[in-house]
Amino acid sequence: MNTSPVYIVRLRQIILTLAVASLLTACKSPPSLITDAVPSAQPSTHTIRWSEYHANNAALPAPNPETVALLSDQQQTYDLPALVDLALQTNPETRQSWQEAKAAAARVDKQRSAWYPTLTALAFGQYFKTSIPIPESALVSHGYGTFGGLELAWTLFDFGRREALVDASLERLDVAQFALTRKHQQIAYRVVTSFFSYQAALAKVAATQQTFEAAKTNAEAVKAKLKQGFATRPDLLLAMQEQAKANYDLHDARGSVIQLRAELTTNIGVSPSQTLNMVDLSQVALPDKLESSVEHIVDDALAQHPDLMAQLAELRAREAEVKKARAEFWPKLSIKGNVGNQYWGDVHTNPPSKQNYSSDNLVGTAMLNLEWKLFDGFERSSAVREAEAKQQAGQAQVEALRLEIMRDIWRAYADTKTALEKREFALALLRAAEESFAATQESYRHGFSTVIDLLTAQKDLARARYTEIDSRAELLKSAAALVYTAGGQSAAD
Repeated sequence: MNTSPVYIVRLRQIILTLAVASLLTACKSPPSLITDAVPSAQPSTHTIRWSEYHANNAALPAPNPETVALLSDQQQTYDLPALVDLALQTNPETRQSWQEAKAAAARVDKQRSAWYPTLTALAFGQYFKTSIPIPESALVSHGYGTFGGLELAWTLFDFGRREALVDASLERLDVAQFALTRKHQQIAYRVVTSFFSYQAALAKVAATQQTFEAAKTNAEAVKAKLKQGFATRPDLLLAMQEQAKANYDLHDARGSVIQLRAELTTNIGVSPSQTLNMVDLSQVALPDKLESSVEHIVDDALAQHPDLMAQLAELRAREAEVKKARAEFWPKLSIKGNVGNQYWGDVHTNPPSKQNYSSDNLVGTAMLNLEWKLFDGFERSSAVREAEAKQQAGQAQVEALRLEIMRDIWRAYADTKTALEKREFALALLRAAEESFAATQESYRHGFSTVIDLLTAQKDLARARYTEIDSRAELLKSAAALVYTAGGQSAAD
């Protein structure tokens, strides 16, 4: 672009004026801090309330119509896979991970845009007044000028800077995708474990109800014997005490059901007030053995565990950042040019010339630009050291995560194996306790056992029922934990 001395002088004046204004703004004294404490009893004027948030975010994506219809169907009965599927549709953490993955994909396109040229439209106008010294006087001119055109800039070669940035963004896209997969598994695992806990609480309600009915029956039997003179007042008081204790346990178990149901619905992503009909825990199949050895499970986990895969992708991204930091030592080659119309109008001079003049020309420039930073106060060297340190830290994180995954799998495997063995003992204990209570109850009716024997057998039966319920829930939860720690790839697992 052709530029006149008038234009250059005026441009320098504009730049100097902006620089001085920025300096004066930066040098202003900061405002004094207000240290008066806000009374704690009064709410802040900037408090965000749910109603305001909901009103301001009314444009948020609406729930899936199929999900809404499914929740509104009061006849729908959910088994465990159906609950997991519902959670993956309704839990907001799923949408959060999905949006983060979309943002990572957008960052890839953002980095790839550096391979393309940039085209910028330029336009400006100015009024100028300049003074150029001449012998024994000065030539003063004033008028106005305009320019409008296009500018093209394109980096041709940068020794791998752009390629390294694209590689890093691609690896971090893999990180986001593995995180999305792991989030699905995490939600499924939370739903599974809370479902087992909730169903175990329901089973304990049924067990405590049976215990209460038995205690009530025993108290009535002791009362009948007391009338016949075959029991004492202390015997009746003991029986009444056990009945009250069973009633207390029943109400406590019902309270636990409400709490665990709230936890389950929260993990699903619906309100605790939502009605969900679920299958009974007894309809859930129990694992009967461990198919694979723990070493085989570990090998499979290290080959496909989402957390480990994400950490490896992050390590590769840091390796790409090291390449980018090293590429900063080399030059960049680019082309740059512009084309447009330049106009000077109503230019006056003093001493006056014969006439005022104007000019209107199509102007343009084209440049091949080589940029090579020779010294920067060791900034690039420090950047390389920082990138290499992050890379080595990433390698340590991969190794630490590998050991953590192995430890968790061994622990979950041992818990599952122990739960399988405890399940057999719990069933045997329940059968023995049922037979013992029935025999003691019959013996007490015929006067061959004391009330202490009867109440002891009742307590043993209640503990055996709880043990059987806990062993079933523990086996299911430990098996789910084994799949989760091994990085199972599907919600069905």
